[in-house]
Formats: sequence, C-alpha cells, structure tokens
Amino acid sequence: MMEPVRLGLIGAGRWGQVYLHTMRSLGERCRLTHLGTRKPRNASLVPPGVRVEADWRRVVESDCDAVIIATPPATHAGIVEHCVDAGKPCLVEKPFCLDVPTAERLHERIERSGVPVLVDHTQLFNPAYQTLKRRLEQSREPIRVILAERLGTDHPPTDTPVVWEWGPHDVSLCLDLLEQLPHQVEALGGPPGPTGQPALVMLRLEFAGGCCAWIHTGWLAAQKRRTVSVVTDRRLYVCDDLAEEKLAVSSLDVDGRQPLPVGDERPLLKRQRPSAEVPVAGRPAMAAMLTYFLDGLAGGDRRYFGTSLALDIVRVLAACDAALKPEVSPSTP
Repeated sequence: MMEPVRLGLIGAGRWGQVYLHTMRSLGERCRLTHLGTRKPRNASLVPPGVRVEADWRRVVESDCDAVIIATPPATHAGIVEHCVDAGKPCLVEKPFCLDVPTAERLHERIERSGVPVLVDHTQLFNPAYQTLKRRLEQSREPIRVILAERLGTDHPPTDTPVVWEWGPHDVSLCLDLLEQLPHQVEALGGPPGPTGQPALVMLRLEFAGGCCAWIHTGWLAAQKRRTVSVVTDRRLYVCDDLAEEKLAVSSLDVDGRQPLPVGDERPLLKRQRPSAEVPVAGRPAMAAMLTYFLDGLAGGDRRYFGTSLALDIVRVLAACDAALKPEVSPSTP
C-alpha cells in the first residue's frame, strides 16, 4: 500500500479549513504533519501530533513531502519562492500572485528549478466542467459565447479586490477552453465595498475567432449563482453547481443569418427542445484537485502542473484591473 503523502499546510483561515476538511475526506492518501498559523487558537483545528508553527518558513523547511499554501494572495509569491528555493513541491491557492512582473519572474524561476508547483484553479477539476470540455472536444464545436456568473453574499469581503479574489475561477475556464489569451478586455465595477473596491465586476473578454466571454462576479448579490454557459453554433451547455442537473444541454436554431424585417423581435437563438441532463460523475472539485496533486507527485499526470496558465490568468486579471481604473490607460494581456 502506498504511504500517505505528508503535507504541511500554511494558513488556517476560510480556505485553509476547506483544505483540512478535504484532506480528511481523502483518508489514507495524505496526512497533515505541519500547520503554519499565527493564531494559537487554530491549533484546535488539527489532531494531536500535528506540529503547529507560528513561522511558515518552518513548515517549508520541515520533513513534510509537500506544502499547501492557503494564505492571502499578497503573500503567495514569497512563500512559493521559498518552497522553490527549498526544493519543496507546493500547491498554492489562486491567484498565483497580484501583478504581472512578479508572476513572470516567479514563473521563470519555477521553470528553471523543476520543482513541482500546482496553482489551485479548482473549477478546472469540477466534474461538470470536465464533462463539458470532453463533449466539446469530441464534437469539435466552435465556441461562440461563454457566459459565467459567480455571485453570492455568503463570503465576506476581503482586502483583495473582487477581480483578483473571484475572477480567477472563470477566467481560468475561459483560457483552458479556448487555449488563447483575449486580445481585448473591458471591465465595469461597482458599487464600492468597505475597502472602496467594487463589490461586483462585469468582465468582457474578446478572443480571436469572434468568441466573447462575459463574466459577472462578486460578493454583493441578491442571489447566489454558480453557472458557466457555453454557446456553440448548435448547442447551449449550462454548468450549474447549485442545480440538481449539474450539466444540461439544449439544441439551438441559429436564426441570425436571415435578415429580419423592421420591428421583428424574434430572438436570434431559439431553443428547439427542452434541455437534457448530461450524466456527471466524479469527486467534488476540491477533492479532485487535491487528488490530482497527490497523484502528480507520485508520477501521475502533471498536465496542469506548472505556472504557464496561472501566469496568463494574472495577465488577464491585471488588464481587467487596469480597465476598472479610469486613470490608467486601457491595456491588453
């Protein structure tokens, strides 16, 4: 039987506690040996025998096999850099970091080092999304529009701007599906939250070939939403984390090629028949992502390891962030 991977966890806040729960759900695949936290009361979150360190550097320099970084985004780059210097594999929460120059420098350093690094873009491991991606690859349907809603009131605002805190989820899906950077971005934000940053943002990403992605995200909303919809020439796919049917597909009649008489308000896209549920199987996204990390360390698939995608996501988010600030000239990734 394979020995459990010994993990060190840095950070025991909201996301750190999600990792603790996920590790417990994986049974003997992994074992927490070290916890880095500056709050003594967090020691009660872990079982006896786990070494609790106030200095996260001691976790990196310990005898654990790999480190999970679940700290605020502004700290990610420094901790990842320390892991790379120590030759310690690591899994770091999104976003990779908060500016392009740091992301580029760190990406080059990781590439040279060969140290395994995985950035946790959790939704890439969502079984509904993975099922959708397989169907699109098999059908070779060109993607015309991506619509994403990630809204809610259950997560309190943080010091990290919404575009960086919430945006990485759906930007990662767009870049993974389309395998290219957008050539143009636009962003609209508001109203301001407690820190003065927009509580909601709307992002528009335009890609070569005519595909456009619209992402609406933030923590101030009347209703929690977790949907990603993909429109092709003939079908509408809807991933909905909050629905019983996690993935549904509808056929579309594309009517836009015919000139319409003045005053004719017929929709250009019409559903031909009710949506059909697509069977989705697999572990919850967080458990699937952590299992993927453990499997990769053991010699399995490492397609999502490395920081190339994470760097591109930082480039897109930085361009969106600049677009939200009228005093900054518009930029492209």
